[in-house]
Amino acid sequence: MTPSERWPAILLQLEPNAWTRATDLARALGVSERTVYRDVQAMVEAGVPLQGVPGKGYRLPDDYLLAPIRLTRDEAVMLVLGSAYAARNFSGRYQAAARAAQHKIEDVLPPDDRERALSLRGSVPLVPPSVFGDSTTDGLLRQARHALVEERTLTATVAPPGDASAVTRRIDPYGLVRQGSAWHLVGYGHDRNRVVHLRLQHIQGLNMTDATFERPASYGTHSQGPTAATRRRVRVVFGDEVAADVQIPPSVGVDAREYLADDRLLLTLNVDHVLEVMPWLLSWGAHAHVLEPRALRERLAAEARAVADQYESVPTLLD
Repeated sequence: MTPSERWPAILLQLEPNAWTRATDLARALGVSERTVYRDVQAMVEAGVPLQGVPGKGYRLPDDYLLAPIRLTRDEAVMLVLGSAYAARNFSGRYQAAARAAQHKIEDVLPPDDRERALSLRGSVPLVPPSVFGDSTTDGLLRQARHALVEERTLTATVAPPGDASAVTRRIDPYGLVRQGSAWHLVGYGHDRNRVVHLRLQHIQGLNMTDATFERPASYGTHSQGPTAATRRRVRVVFGDEVAADVQIPPSVGVDAREYLADDRLLLTLNVDHVLEVMPWLLSWGAHAHVLEPRALRERLAAEARAVADQYESVPTLLD
């Protein structure tokens, strides 16, 4: 865990009406007191208004916390997604604040909504407006994201290059995956009875239906309870042909980066939940090989088999 990643954990331990000693903070975070002193000094230098008194400890100013507010479950889930996005795009005190807000909201969500929020973080990528420079594609991305959040079935008008006419596909969207510069809508295709990948640039239109569905377990998460702040380790090897091009998502921490003797890249990562990196790993196809954890390997293998199954009977020129 990097120093900036410990900041939210420190903020969560502090209160305006009680002093918390460095010894207690060190025990709660599993680090040394010297590390706590360094982290607190860095937070103060970054503008976090911590109060400290020798022999008593640290606390937050009385006016640092807002008055309690009541949120609906949908509002809380959206704030979890928004704070996770903010944490990826800011640094220092604001990154710490975003992560602290995210953990606070997750802690009070009912288990089902917490699982929903964790699942959406991995399957609904948040990108800036007009990221494609194409209003049509940007609009499709917004519609797909909306259907993902509400778990609503879509009808997609698809026209791949070279096809004379467009076809209508019915799909239960599971996630959005980026591969290179192309975005794919991944989900259950009703017409093929299997998981399909629809390239966003090949979709002419999307319509959200009134039908709802339940995202399968392979795209869900299991609640770890309110104390689940521990990051999880992922080790993955990238082939030498792509090693120089690997760009790591901002939400993913890097514990170690090592080039092997055959020029492959071995990364040791830490994440809030291993399923968050599934779309990113899938985008690298066979170029990425996960070494651990086993559960992530199995889920990636299951998804790869599902993708392979839909190409068992690929049309040829002789058909």
